[in-house]
Parts: sequence; structure tokens; C-alpha cells
Amino acid sequence: MAADSFHNSSDTMNNAFLSALADKWRELRDVPAVSASGIGFRPAREAAEMRRMCRAASAAGAPPDAIARVWRSLCGDVAVARGLKAVYVAGGDVTLSMEVARGYFGFGPNVIPLVGIRDALDRADSMPGALAVVPWPEHAGSGQWWPMLNENKFRNLSIVAGWPSLPGSAGETPRMAIVGKMSMESSGEDDTLATAHDDHYSADKRLKDVGLQAEVVGRARSLALIRIPEFVGVDDRRIDLARKAGLDGLRVVGVRPRP
Repeated sequence: MAADSFHNSSDTMNNAFLSALADKWRELRDVPAVSASGIGFRPAREAAEMRRMCRAASAAGAPPDAIARVWRSLCGDVAVARGLKAVYVAGGDVTLSMEVARGYFGFGPNVIPLVGIRDALDRADSMPGALAVVPWPEHAGSGQWWPMLNENKFRNLSIVAGWPSLPGSAGETPRMAIVGKMSMESSGEDDTLATAHDDHYSADKRLKDVGLQAEVVGRARSLALIRIPEFVGVDDRRIDLARKAGLDGLRVVGVRPRP
């Protein structure tokens, strides 16, 4: 069968779809804000747009996962156009980790596997245009790197997204975290990650007292990893109130846009 025998059901619809993608490309590419790492990378904005498109696709009878993959690949190319030089992947099964990195960034960026998580974080911190992809911190074993974010060396790094984050349950834990030297933004539907010294195992109660529902999801000696089911900025007054109430060293270290 000749290739030209396959006709689009609607050339008008096809052209509108491509035009919409091209418009989104230009919109993302031309956003002026650039992070401290030198990348025009807006994961919260990208997640919010992906969420909207996937819901629209589902309502129209199209596969939302396919739309999500197209969108993420497009966003990876936008990030390259806006300064992304390299994505360093480390931790866990390197084959699966590389697969996840490609699922998030597509094939536009230079994705480089490393052995050590500390090496990946170091490059994300010190190299302009670099990001790290490492195991999501709630996972046992390789995910237990998160206390490094409290070291002075890595205090400027933040978790800005998790992947996979295709349409699905908001309770699904991501496999990998995207880490970079950039500020955190809300996508409209988020979980926040924080750390604190919690010798008395009272972090969740102290946070509840200041109006934040929270769950301790990991521990490393006295240090607790805390998940809060809403976006909490680093300058949120409730964080300061919880510190004053005795939650020593409380700081926001990451955000995860939900599916």
C-alpha cells in the first residue's frame, strides 16, 4: 500500500494541532525569566500546561499519556533552546534512570549517566546550564541522598519536579527527581518537600499547629523528610512560625507538580 494512500481525516484539524504546538513552543521559548543556573526552565508552568492538555485529550477521546509524551519532548527541546547544556543522571538502576530522564526531557538535551549522586548534584550546582536527575527521595536505598540538600555546598539546589508524572493518581510516587539551582514555583496542584531536625518526632504536630498538614516520609538520624500536600514557598510565614515553635532547621527543599 502506498504511503500517499493514508489520508488525514481532517487536514484542517491536523494543521490546527501543529499550529497550536508551534504557538506553545514560541510562548515557552520567549518567556524572559532565567534561573540562577542559566536555564530558562519552567517545570511548574510546563506541568500545569501538560495537566490541562491531558485532561482535554481525555475528554476528547485521545490518549492522554501520548499527549503527555509529546509535550514533555517539546519542553525538553525548549529547555535546550533556553540554555540547558546537560542533564546528569545518577542513582539506582542506570538503565531505568536514563529511561526516566528521556521520558521527561526527550532526546533534545544531552543526557549523561554518572555513578555517584553527589557527582550529579555537584555538576547541577557548579555548572551553568546543568540539571541532575536522581532517585525520588521518598524511596528507600538510593533515595536516601536527600540529607545532602542540607549541606552548605548544596543549599542552592532544589527539587523542582518528579517523573513519571503522566495522568494518573496524585498519590503515585515519582521514580526520579529533577534537581537544579533554581527557585520553586507552584503549578496549581503540588506537593512540597521540606526537611527539619525532629529529635522529638513532633514535626507533623508542630506543622499542623501552624496550619500545615504534613507527613514525615523519611528519616536520617535526627533529620526528617516531610511531605506537605500543597505548595509552600520558602518565604511562607507558616514555615517561620513552625521554626519559632521549635522545629529546628525547617526548610523547604522541593516541590512536585502532581499529575
